[in-house]
Parts: sequence; structure tokens; C-alpha cells
Amino acid sequence: MLYFVIKGKWIKNCGKGKLYFRIGLSEKFMNKNYQYLSDEHAQYIKDIIKEVENRDKKYEIFGAERHKYKLNETVSLEWVREFEQKYHVELPEEYVFFITKVGNGGVSPFYGIEPLSMDDKYAKFYENLSKESMYNDNYFQICDKCSDYFENEGNYDEEYLDKKYFELSNELYDRIKDGVLNINTQGCTFDTLLVVNGSRKGEIVYIDWNLEIENPPFLTNMTFLEWYQGFFEEIIAGYSDYNYGYYMLGNEKELIEKYKTADSETKSKIIWSFYKFENIEQETLQFILNFDGVENISRMKLAFKFDLQKGMKIFEDLMEGDREKVEIALELWTQVPKVYRDKYYDKMLDVIYGDFSDELKRHALFFIQETERFSASDLIDFLKNKENSESIRKSCIYVINSAADEEKFVDIFIEILHNMENEDLSMETVLTLSNIKDKRIAEAYKELIPKYEESDFDFMIVRNMKHYLKNMV
Repeated sequence: MLYFVIKGKWIKNCGKGKLYFRIGLSEKFMNKNYQYLSDEHAQYIKDIIKEVENRDKKYEIFGAERHKYKLNETVSLEWVREFEQKYHVELPEEYVFFITKVGNGGVSPFYGIEPLSMDDKYAKFYENLSKESMYNDNYFQICDKCSDYFENEGNYDEEYLDKKYFELSNELYDRIKDGVLNINTQGCTFDTLLVVNGSRKGEIVYIDWNLEIENPPFLTNMTFLEWYQGFFEEIIAGYSDYNYGYYMLGNEKELIEKYKTADSETKSKIIWSFYKFENIEQETLQFILNFDGVENISRMKLAFKFDLQKGMKIFEDLMEGDREKVEIALELWTQVPKVYRDKYYDKMLDVIYGDFSDELKRHALFFIQETERFSASDLIDFLKNKENSESIRKSCIYVINSAADEEKFVDIFIEILHNMENEDLSMETVLTLSNIKDKRIAEAYKELIPKYEESDFDFMIVRNMKHYLKNMV
């Protein structure tokens, strides 16, 4: 699925108020208890920010060079109420606590939190706050439509697909900004949104403004303070900040404990969360290698990460198994270090020439590309076989481009260009030949340029041919 629905809460009701209890942090922060949203809570947040700053003097954590661990001045509660009245919104409690007791913007995950402003020139950023948020049950209905569309697109003609894509895109575009406050940029087209109304009020959502419907906004299932405070606590605990927000918070033991009672989607997210650790206990490794049908491929990749020898043993056993096991092994090809790859060269050639899907053949092609034994001569028969799809033959040409003996097969590449079978195939062939200086190529290009100019093929093919001839002079 494209989303997770479980709420990974670690705020617990304790006595009259809420207290945060965190384990897995350094000694200084392990037993820090305080009343939820109190002055002591605000000071704790400032303390953990300072702790991370002290550890990151060179601003190596992503985004730190921009925010430099600085917090803006806070605003008064009266100021907040005036803002809320102006834009007909009631801001989430945790966010109000943050801007009134910690800072109105500044240091945060990624590039920092944008400050809230009363200046009218920023009004356009707040005009949708009072509208109903789509991040509730309706959101999942939209996502289900998107998932169904992509899972079944092969059953529809192109005209229907274009129409459906347009409808779904509009449905997303019309609702995407309603009831959310854009608080943070992650770089490129990715931002962080705070939901300000509806059933998920106060939660954090990640969005890619390219708004491709196969990648709708991602629900982190974290409240504002879970997201904000958890970031610094995880860094102090020594966990990776890469892809922060997509993994669940907590240490090894906490995640294993959550797994015991989690639903299948949450279990999947928990397994992925182990990628944030640099090292793990043997007990945790045994848990990961308990292949219970949930994220088994991810579990195997984690084995490579934490115990290379165990990972290689799994890979070798799979490669020695039946077809189904070989297919699983091919999903792990990127994990196998280059120094181990020559041993599997012949088996990968069997996959390339065998009855496997193009995706798996592509894995095998890229695998042998980084072996010492790699030779273009081993792939030429595969390339020449027109029963293979144009897509996989294009990948084959791309791989051959890095072979030491590619120049031996210039005539075959020229024949592919003469056949004008496929635009992508021709383009990849021209790119491959660009590294070879040969009179045969120049003569072929002089003959081929007029043909390609008259065709509907990409003009870049001709442009590359002319560029080649210019460099040959």
C-alpha cells in the first residue's frame, strides 16, 4: 500500500497530566520526566536541540547549515488568538505550545520551520486553513482509487487511462492544501504540512508538490511534537536521520515490542524502521531473520546491513535453490559486494538468457556489469535476439557500454540503427557509440542522418550523430 494507518503513539497518560518517557537516549536524557506542554517540557526541547548542536559543530546533519540550530523569538498566546480569529482557524495545541514557549519557527528536521506571520503579504499562505482537511477517511478513499488505478492500468486503453489520471489528479489538486499549514521544506519539491482540522488535526503530513497520483501525500502518523521532539531524540540516541518521518520512533526493544501486537501494515513499517540503526544487538538480528512473511525481502537486506556473512549465506542458498528462490535472490542483487560477484556470473547469465521477467533480467544485467569477468561478448547474442523486448535490449546496450570489449561489436550497433526498430533503442545505441572513435560509425551516420531527420524519432538522435561527426573531423 501507499500509506500506513497505524498511530505510533508514545505519549502516555500518567496521573493528572501527560508525561513523556523515552528510553534509548544518552544517560543525560534517559530519565527526563516532565508535565506535557509545561515550561519544563519547553526547556527539555531546547536542551535536546542544544545537545544535537553540540554534537554537530560542522553542520553535517541535513538542513543544519541553513537553520544553524537557531530558534526564532516566541509569540504571545494573545497574538496566536488574533491570528486564529483572522484566519478562522483553531491551531493544534502542540503547535501553539511550540510557537509560544519554544520558538516561532527556526531549527527543525530538514531546513527549519517557517515562522507564523500576521503580515498581510503572507495571507495567501493561510487562506485555505479554515477549509476542511482531506486527511481523514476521504483521504484513504482517494488513495484507494489511486492504488486501484495503477494496479489495473494494464486492463484499460490509453484514452481511458488519460481521462482517469486527469480526474484523480484534479481530485487531489482541489483538496491538497485545504486545512493544512505548510510549516517546513525538505528540499526540492518536498514539504512538511501540519493538519489543522479534522480527525487528524495536529498530525504531520509529507508532500511532494509534483503530486504524482501514484505517490500521494504521506501520513507520518506523528503529532507535531512527536515529529519535532522525536527528531532530536533519535539523533541523540545515535540513529540515522535519513528518511526521517518514514520510520517509526523508538529503539530496538521498543520496536520489537510494538511488533508483537501490531497489524500487518504497522509490522511492515516497523521492519523498515530498523534501517535507521547503525548497529544492532544479536537478539535484534535474530528477530529480523525470523521470516514470518512480513517484509521478508527487507529482512534479508537488513541481514546484509548488519551481518554481511549471514546475508551472503542467505543469498547463496537462494541462488542454489529452485526458480522461485532465484527470483528472490535477484531482488537482493544490490546488496552483494563487488568482490563476491564473480562467483555468480554464470548463474546471472542463465537468468538473462532464461525465462525470467524483464525486471529480473535487468537485475542480472546490472549485477554482472560490476564483475571482473564481465565481457560484452557474453551479451551480444541476447542483444541480437529480437524476440527479447526492446526495453530489455536497451538495458543490455546500456550495460555493454561499460564493457572493455564493446568496440568489437560496432557493426552490430550500426545494424540496430539501420533497422530503426525503436526510438529508445536507437538513442541508447548512439550514446554507446559516442565513446568509440571509428570510421565505420562516421560513414553510417552520414547515411543515417537523412533517414532519422525524415522520421518521427527524437531529434536528439540526429543531434548526437552530428555531434559525433563534428568531433571526428
